[in-house]
Amino acid sequence: MAATSHSNDGYELNLSEYWQIIARRRWIIIFCGLAMGFFSGVLTWAKQPPAIYNATSSIKIESSVNVADLLLRGGAGQSFSDNKTQLAIIESYAVMERVAQRMGLIPSDLSSEEVRANPEYMDEVLSIKSGVSVFQDEESGIINITATSTNPVFARDLAQSVADEFKEFNIEDKNRRIFEAKKFIQQQLIVVRDRLKSAEESIRDYRNANNLSFSSTDPELMTRIISDLEKDYRDATVHLNDLRFAIAPLRERINKGTWDFQAVTIAGSVSNYFDQLNTRLVNMALKRTELMTNYTDEHPQIKELSLQAADILASMIGELEKQITLTQRRISDVQRSIDETKSRFQGLPEQALEIQRMSRTVRINEELFDLLEKKYQEVLIKEAEKVQAVSLVRPAMIPVFRINPVNPMQSGVAGLILGLVLGLIVSLILEAVDSSVGTIEEVESFLDTSVVGFVPQLEHDEAIELFSGTEGLKTSGHQLERQIRLITHFSPPSTISESYRSLRTNLLFSQTGDHRLIMVTSSTVKEGKSTVAANLAVVLAQQGARVLLIDGDLRKPMQHHTFGVQREIGLSECLLGQFQWQDAVKRFSDVMLGDMGIDQALLTPGLDQLEILTCGHVNANPPDLLAAPMMDKILKEVREEYDMVIIDMPPLLHTTDATILASKVDGVLLVYHIGSVVRGALKRVKSNLEAVGGKVIGVILNGVKGELSPDYATYKMNRYYAYSYGEDEQLRGGAFKQAFDKQKRRLRRGWQDLLTRFGRS
Repeated sequence: MAATSHSNDGYELNLSEYWQIIARRRWIIIFCGLAMGFFSGVLTWAKQPPAIYNATSSIKIESSVNVADLLLRGGAGQSFSDNKTQLAIIESYAVMERVAQRMGLIPSDLSSEEVRANPEYMDEVLSIKSGVSVFQDEESGIINITATSTNPVFARDLAQSVADEFKEFNIEDKNRRIFEAKKFIQQQLIVVRDRLKSAEESIRDYRNANNLSFSSTDPELMTRIISDLEKDYRDATVHLNDLRFAIAPLRERINKGTWDFQAVTIAGSVSNYFDQLNTRLVNMALKRTELMTNYTDEHPQIKELSLQAADILASMIGELEKQITLTQRRISDVQRSIDETKSRFQGLPEQALEIQRMSRTVRINEELFDLLEKKYQEVLIKEAEKVQAVSLVRPAMIPVFRINPVNPMQSGVAGLILGLVLGLIVSLILEAVDSSVGTIEEVESFLDTSVVGFVPQLEHDEAIELFSGTEGLKTSGHQLERQIRLITHFSPPSTISESYRSLRTNLLFSQTGDHRLIMVTSSTVKEGKSTVAANLAVVLAQQGARVLLIDGDLRKPMQHHTFGVQREIGLSECLLGQFQWQDAVKRFSDVMLGDMGIDQALLTPGLDQLEILTCGHVNANPPDLLAAPMMDKILKEVREEYDMVIIDMPPLLHTTDATILASKVDGVLLVYHIGSVVRGALKRVKSNLEAVGGKVIGVILNGVKGELSPDYATYKMNRYYAYSYGEDEQLRGGAFKQAFDKQKRRLRRGWQDLLTRFGRS
């Protein structure tokens, strides 16, 4: 049946009929769904990607470490921006290069320039950079560093290394001056230690070489004086440099004309007045921080503070310039004292002077060494107090579960759903291109002929179940085939038998005129016309009518197999004039003595009212025999002898036999197996019958299933649902058992039914 509307005959599909299409093509839909689901699951398992793991370490960045830093930064307003900056620094090339060296991916002794000059090392750095992602938790502010790799251990090491290296990088960045000073002092300590040692050895060697053992107090005193003066000169020079170093940033801050409330830090003391100014600047910074919580930079109080800060900075610059002038004078005075002392020292003996010069060098180096040692200890103290804004919150752990898990079940379910949709589309396409007639409404509308009966489909396993409880019936072999073909005799309570009785009722009471001679035929082979003819004859005989069943199929006769009688002598011999038809008729006694046997022949009353005229010898030219005058004579005589004559004729599309007899009988019953032929062929068959004067009194639908029409969607096929008075209720079974048996039968015949339907489509 085409899944489209036919406006010319007034037939359109509704929702329930679409559901019937789905039910009719269900095996195609199920097959597509199961196939897609199975192959999706298998391919997902077979083509699974490499396992990928994520390891995460978490760090916390303090926005400020003490009150002074908070004041110098101007509050916490920059924390969000700072954190975004830190996120970028974590993923920066500089940090990733350190991580690569830490993990041994590139040599640790190479400089950054050497690493960048090597493409292989650059690839390693960029590779680990692409495997690291950083994000910040919005609520807690914790920064999570996630490393992705196919190796779970490598992912853990990478995430932890990034956290550790960033922590060290942050410490170095915030304490760079301390580290540089420490490095410089360490280098100078080595140099001064070597110079001191060399000077001490020079004095010793000079004394030994010149045999000097005297101790002159005056030269030594002069030497000490000169050393003290030189020390004062150096201290004053250092202080002068500190003052000049401090005054330059202050002038820049004045020139900018913007508010800057950082305190001024200078090594050593400048003056009490300068310290007071510096304290006032810090207090103003505190006050401005409080005001900024409520006002903007344009507020009068804020502007007033800015003006006061500018005045303080100007005063501090003036104080520094004053101290610079005083320090320069002091340096000049010390230099003049040194020159005067040295001039007096020239009168000492040459060797004594040399000893004093060497001693002075030793003392200078000793003092310098002591100073460096002191500075080094101060640097160590500052290093211990270094700013550590980054702290590790959660170390990275070895991941157990992959982030791209392979889930064949999920893929299978998705494939199943996709397959069901695909199967539905295929079913609708097949339904659209299917030109066969598939519903009762279509048959009646297309052929303009009523459907006088329909015969349900009986599957092989259903037949076995149907006959298994009846004594004397077989469930295998040729006997089972006979029982299926003659179900009205072997299983009268069954639903199929009831459908034949319904056909009998429709045939007898819904037609006008005398219908004693009825021809049963079909469009093509394997539509069940012989089975319908035999069972129709049986139900007519069971009602008490004298019935003659003529096997007019002289090419492939079936009625002698159905009733278990001899084929010869039959219709062909009668048409040839070799026997009278009365002598060729097979009666009830022949059935009992045949393959059916007495017990099975007597199983159901009514078979004694049925007589059979088999086909006889198969003739090479059946149309000529059927068109002979002898056939007309036989039909005339049997009309008078019997209440009802059923003639089984060959299919119309393959032979002309049925066409020859169509005008000689009272009516033609056209058997149509659902979906067996296209609608055009079915229409042509009816037209051919009407063209030769045949009268199609009705159509019998064979092979009916629940999806044929919404009216028969719940039509049952087995004996448990047969209706009769006095039936044992236990035969009906429970609802669960019925449902289970139904599903079991469907599974057994599923594949065969699928292949049959697919080939038919």
